[in-house]
Formats: sequence, structure tokens, C-alpha cells
Amino acid sequence: MSILGTVTQQPADVQDYDIEFNEWFPPGDEIIDCHIAALPSMPMPPSYAISGQRVKVWVYAGGTNGVNYQITVRPTTNDGRVKEVELKVRIKEV
Repeated sequence: MSILGTVTQQPADVQDYDIEFNEWFPPGDEIIDCHIAALPSMPMPPSYAISGQRVKVWVYAGGTNGVNYQITVRPTTNDGRVKEVELKVRIKEV
């Protein structure tokens, strides 16, 4: 598991984060599926879009002020490779 970092959002923010997997997957090995999970669960779970070796993760409004969420992103490639990474999202009202 790799922790990508921590980002901060306000409760009403809707933000997207691009995660590049080209450092883990060889050229031509494209992502065909992805599993995303948030702990603790969020009012509206994150969603994603796949483009080649990139996963765009959408984090929606409604997180609880003061809560840190851990979003696990686990893509699978056409050659069967799997990589799991974590993105931490801190919700903070400014």
C-alpha cells in the first residue's frame, strides 16, 4: 500500500484528484477496472474515471467537518496487475 498524501477540503467542496499509475505499470498495461472505498464511509461515496494509466477520483460534498477520510484506490490492468494506494482527505471548515 502506498500513501499518496493528504488533501484538505471544506465540507461543501467537490474536488477531483488524478492518480498516475505509470510508475507501477509498464507501458501498454492499461487500467480496465478500479475499486474505490472510503473509511469511514462518506455521505456520497467517491467515484472514479479511468484513462489509460490514470484514475481520476471524485470526492463529493458532504464530508463531516473535522473528519479524516482514507480513500483506497485499487486499479486492475488488462495484464492482471493490481496496485493499491491511499489518499487521505481531511474535511475542514474554514
